Amino acid sequence: MPPYSLVKSSNDAYCPPYTPTVVVFGGTSGIGKAMAKRLGEQLQGRIHIIIVGRNKAAADDVFNSLPLPPAGDGDDDQDYVRKFVSCDLSLMKNLRKATEEISEIFPKINYIIMTSGQATFGRKRETEEGIDSQLVMRYYWKFAAINDLLPGLRAARDAGEAAGAFSVLGNGLGPKIDFNDLGGRKNHYLGVVPLMQGAVYGDLMLSMYAEKEHGIAFTHMFPGMVDTEANSPAAFNFWLWKFFAALIIPLAWAFFIRVEVSAENMVYGLLSGEKGFYQRDTKANSVGPRNVNYTEEQKKIFWEHCLETTRSVPR
Repeated sequence: MPPYSLVKSSNDAYCPPYTPTVVVFGGTSGIGKAMAKRLGEQLQGRIHIIIVGRNKAAADDVFNSLPLPPAGDGDDDQDYVRKFVSCDLSLMKNLRKATEEISEIFPKINYIIMTSGQATFGRKRETEEGIDSQLVMRYYWKFAAINDLLPGLRAARDAGEAAGAFSVLGNGLGPKIDFNDLGGRKNHYLGVVPLMQGAVYGDLMLSMYAEKEHGIAFTHMFPGMVDTEANSPAAFNFWLWKFFAALIIPLAWAFFIRVEVSAENMVYGLLSGEKGFYQRDTKANSVGPRNVNYTEEQKKIFWEHCLETTRSVPR
């Protein structure tokens, strides 16, 4: 991993000969917002950006902050799209509607950035579709989103352009997948099990997509502790965790990563992956593959479980 100054200069040099299309799930706050702004600023507004989330006003703020492409750059007739797609990612029916809308607008997609997620603690809860409420936000929606938007990534790849799916969460850590309890129906432990399994599922999912989809990059990058809304005491729903967070976070704040710095490293990790599966640490060092060694039979069971749980049709 080069020093931060070289990371920034590498990102500054990003200037593809085409207008990239980027879909950002979670682009209204935190790392997703910072990544969207960094890419838009670097390309001087010459980018199509779709933000998927629940806060249109926040998405509009991001769009309005992006620079306008300079006049006389040879692309004056190019319409650079800024599109907000409203979606509650906890429900697969909502996600499916959102991906259909995105695919209709953009049959070709260069990057899918997935930063939305949450860590909740307390008793087990399920969505109206019968999925664990924490696992759906830490994992299942990502599986379904990539599946639904794969045709767009393939189109970019086949056009000779960059194509990649980029997920922000811990990687290479935690216990191996419990194939006797896929979906966390037996064990929960106040949210600890889905907290860990969400990251482990993500590793296997991205590695399997990379095996199936040659020429596309699938990256799992660990953010570390970043000074975003997600790492504030207000983000915790369980009163005991909220109490401990209120005590610990102020003491640990000096060690948090500034969101702008994190986004710089994230963009570097996004742009550095050409094809295959990547696991990266907070500074975009490649640290994998880790914790993705499973038998072919286990992989088949896992994949079928994911398709069934998310009600996805393989694309």
